[in-house]
Amino acid sequence: MIQLLDGVAALTSALEQQRDTMVSMLDLARREERAIVGGDVEALTKLTDEREGLLELMAALESERMTALVAIGGSVGLPPASLTLTQVAEAAGPAGASLTSVGMELRQRATAARDANARNALLLRTSRDIVDRWLQYLRSMMTSVLYDAGGRTAEAGRRPQLDRSA
Repeated sequence: MIQLLDGVAALTSALEQQRDTMVSMLDLARREERAIVGGDVEALTKLTDEREGLLELMAALESERMTALVAIGGSVGLPPASLTLTQVAEAAGPAGASLTSVGMELRQRATAARDANARNALLLRTSRDIVDRWLQYLRSMMTSVLYDAGGRTAEAGRRPQLDRSA
């Protein structure tokens, strides 16, 4: 039972840290949204570096979570990959209540971060589409203007006059 409780404590700690990291990721996504809307490329670049750090932290915490699950699985005789938080909380008795609560908070934060990232992706796609349309327009304007040997412009499709007297 002590091994189970130690595993539950380690799992709860890992989930709390993941929840806190997810809160930071949600805050980051909101700052990214402001930078995207404001066209602040420099801020977006800095935020990308910050995102990489948070993702590395989340990967390390995931490793801690899996280590705790292996310990818990060994103590209850179930494969760690098939364990659910509900099963672990039930096996831990009263010590499992905080595990369930932290798990629900983590899930809520993860969903909010996913939604914020989806909004940012949509903003970026829309922005890219607008830029692409402007580039297309500018290219069409550039190809519709030709220069003659004297450096004067003549619109495409318009033939120079050969003789004004004709």
